[in-house]
Amino acid sequence: MYNDAAMPAEPSPESVPADADSPAVAAEAPPATRPAVPRTEEELNSPNPLTLRLLGVIFLATFLPWVAAKVACNVREAPVRQPPELPVDVLARQPKDAALELQQRAASGHYREAAELAKGDAAKELLDADARCQREPQPCEALRARASHVATRAVLVGRGPLLAEARAESELDGKTERYLMRLEADGRRWYVTSRTPYPGDLLTPVPVISLTPSAPPGSVPPGNAAPAGAGGTGGSAAK
Repeated sequence: MYNDAAMPAEPSPESVPADADSPAVAAEAPPATRPAVPRTEEELNSPNPLTLRLLGVIFLATFLPWVAAKVACNVREAPVRQPPELPVDVLARQPKDAALELQQRAASGHYREAAELAKGDAAKELLDADARCQREPQPCEALRARASHVATRAVLVGRGPLLAEARAESELDGKTERYLMRLEADGRRWYVTSRTPYPGDLLTPVPVISLTPSAPPGSVPPGNAAPAGAGGTGGSAAK
């Protein structure tokens, strides 16, 4: 059996009168007010001291390891690197390089090694100097001991397909010696064929050389020749 009796209806919340003591009937909150805009640095207080301290910590954590690594890298003794030993064929591929290398070897007392870059009279002169070193080794040994103090430079004066000219000077203990060298190409390398002392400055300009030969006295330049049949000394015009 079902109970067909009607159930009593619950009153709706809107129909229930609000009690004066209920928390729903609370006084309305005042409207929110904006904070005052800071007008001075003291009021702004940004960045605050904590931010500055943290930035300092980050800087020290980055800078101090870099300083330690830099000092450790510079303090340690690195092995001295010697210049690579190049064969003579590489050193003599250009005339200026050949003159520079020969002068450096000769100025440091290595005459036999310098003769590898020369031929003809220049090679004979260097081999004779090496023979004198064999007889009197003291002066040459003194030069070889100070080979690292020899400063040499060279300039190329002129160059052609097979011939070249260069100047080279070496300085040691305030003494300077300069030479004028003539070089000759042989295959893929250059040889010094003559080496004479040069009294001038290393960088003295080279005089301009005229490539047009001068005409002999009394000759007539081309274009100014007298036309055929013109009168000349003892010519047919006297008829």
